[in-house]
Amino acid sequence: MNSKTARLEELCTIKTGAPTSRAKKIAEGVEPKEVKVLLPRAMQGGSIIDEELAIETVGEVKDENFTHEGDVVIKLSTPYDSVYIDEAHGGIMITSSGMVLRKKAEAELDMQYLSMFLNLPQTNSVLQAVSTGQSVAMAMLKRQTVADIEVPLLPIERQRKLAALFQAVQERKRQYVRLIELDGELVTSQMTKSIWGEEE
Repeated sequence: MNSKTARLEELCTIKTGAPTSRAKKIAEGVEPKEVKVLLPRAMQGGSIIDEELAIETVGEVKDENFTHEGDVVIKLSTPYDSVYIDEAHGGIMITSSGMVLRKKAEAELDMQYLSMFLNLPQTNSVLQAVSTGQSVAMAMLKRQTVADIEVPLLPIERQRKLAALFQAVQERKRQYVRLIELDGELVTSQMTKSIWGEEE
């Protein structure tokens, strides 16, 4: 099904995050604070991996460099994962290894749909083809490359239905992962009890 498109820059503001080294500088008179930091490895498969978030002590960092609910953050190195920021992941510092996309008020765009589109293999291939770097592994996204992405503008209700489907699939994945973890714990517990006669 064909649909109209719009350049990403027409739909969202685009901003690179704060350099970590600069954020960690504590100016005189500034109260240092501990914050969660969104590292590249914490962005996988359209989701934030909480265990991979870092904790850093920083000085004065502008609010625009922290995640807000409804943002999309795209990783600038391969693979170019992007994540939608839900309520639980607001207030995380975005480093210069990512760009934050914030919907313009007039845009008919569901931001979770946007994150899904950016994570498609077809979109990733296009980004790799136009990125700069000595090799595919080192290719870094530039702001203009992100700005020029053509986003298919499906009817907003269709966007929302796709976003809801994605949420359901992600929740199912989390449940499967937890079940696998519980199975592993059960096996370990039974082995320990059988061999040594005690729980781990």
